[in-house]
Amino acid sequence: MKQQFLSWWTGLQQREQRLVAGAAVVVVIGLFYWLLWQPLHQAKQTQQQKLQTAQRQLSQLQQLIPQLKAAGAATARSGGSLAQIISNSARSGGIKVSRMQPQNEQLTLVLEDVSFEQLLSWLHALQYQHGIKLVNVDLATADKPGIVRVRRMVVE
Repeated sequence: MKQQFLSWWTGLQQREQRLVAGAAVVVVIGLFYWLLWQPLHQAKQTQQQKLQTAQRQLSQLQQLIPQLKAAGAATARSGGSLAQIISNSARSGGIKVSRMQPQNEQLTLVLEDVSFEQLLSWLHALQYQHGIKLVNVDLATADKPGIVRVRRMVVE
């Protein structure tokens, strides 16, 4: 094969040899560009775009840090211990707690008869203003319409 190429090459005129050599150089440069340079360049641009997107997201998150800290502080500052928060918010919501019993991270409550809407409003405030979750509740209807008896309520 090598000898066939050499005999073919020597059979060409000098002008044709230069033309073939120039074409070979152009083909090699084209292959280099299309097979190596261009894919690497595109990969670099893609990575730069991903980096810019990540940097934008990071700056947006850094701008939100004070708001997140404020939200955490609002939850933490809202009255101290769980029992204090429950007592203060129940008093301000017009709800009377007849018994409060702590158990680890939870608090078991018994409430006097209360309006169902008032109870829902209070539970909403506990959840979204103070970060207190309702774990379990045992309700019964009272003698008056719209009034419920909270026999047992567990919050954390």
